[in-house]
Amino acid sequence: MGAIEVRIAGRGSVRDGNAEADAGQAAHCDLCGKDADIVVSTTVGGTAPFACKDCLRGRLEAMTLAAWLLREAGDAKLPWGKVSG
Repeated sequence: MGAIEVRIAGRGSVRDGNAEADAGQAAHCDLCGKDADIVVSTTVGGTAPFACKDCLRGRLEAMTLAAWLLREAGDAKLPWGKVSG
């Protein structure tokens, strides 16, 4: 999977399981341009761009919807799994 770096604002960063405390650590999302509480690297090398939870969630939802919209003919299954209620 490669290296992953997580940055937590005001607390520090973790890269490949190695934590580095840093009270001055910023967590800026390169995708939406906002400061966040936590961001994660999006490259194999664990470097920028960094993405916040909201941007990642939005992209995962877009992938799920795209897979459903472009599903094979006759495939009636929901892309997000079983819905119970």
